[in-house]
This record gives sequence, C-alpha cells and structure tokens, in this order.
Amino acid sequence: MILILAGLLAAGGTATVAPPPLKAVPAAVAESPKLSLAEVMAAVRSEWSHYDTGGKGKLTPLEFSTWVMRAHGAEVAPRTHVAGIPPVSAMNASATAFARADADHDGGVTPDEMTRFLMLPPTPAALTRFSASNSAVSHAPAR
Repeated sequence: MILILAGLLAAGGTATVAPPPLKAVPAAVAESPKLSLAEVMAAVRSEWSHYDTGGKGKLTPLEFSTWVMRAHGAEVAPRTHVAGIPPVSAMNASATAFARADADHDGGVTPDEMTRFLMLPPTPAALTRFSASNSAVSHAPAR
C-alpha cells in the first residue's frame, strides 16, 4: 500500500526543494496512477496510523510532510541535528501540497481530504511557475 501512495504522492505532491532521488517504484504503480477511489481510500486507511500520531484524525503539517518525504524516499529527522531532512525544511518543501490537501483550510488533513488530494491531477509545473510570476508582478510596488 505504501508504494501506491508513493506513486500518487510523487505524481501529485508539489515540492519547492528537490527531494532526494526516488526509490524504485514498481512499474505497475509508475505506469498506472489511475487508481479507483476505493483503492486509494484503502491505501490511506492502511497507512494512516503510521503518520497520525496521537490518533487525532488529522495530519499536522509535519505529519503530512513526513508522509510526503517518505513517499519520495527520504526521512524527516525526529529533531534538529539528527540524520534526515530537518522538520522545517520538510514542511517548507511540502507546504504547497499541504495547502492543496487541506481542503477546508483548518490546519489539518483528514483521511477524506488525503484521499481527495491523491485523486487530484497534479498541477502542471508551467501553471505553477506562471501563477508565481504573476503574483510577483501584481505585488510589485508602483513607480
């Protein structure tokens, strides 16, 4: 199940820094990201308890970024100065994906939101760059 989520997160998650190289993803996952809603729901449910520490029913930005980084073959360090990606860097890298996943913008991602996020088509990189460049232009001071 983690491989299904890894393939989906690799296709749908957006990172602002380059993650470490992906581990080999089975061809069936890499070639067939069109999974049914039931398959994605089952995958999310089977992995949920590994990431929702405390069983609160929502992933925090750090828990979400841990899931995303692990899907990309990286580990988030449990604290500063320990092997792995520093927690702040991981959250920064997955901030756009978290914002997309947190549909109701309450600061947490529920299993339903995670499932919907994984079912979304990835945002084309050109559209992301276009939006960012237009945002910078629209906020430029008037001369």
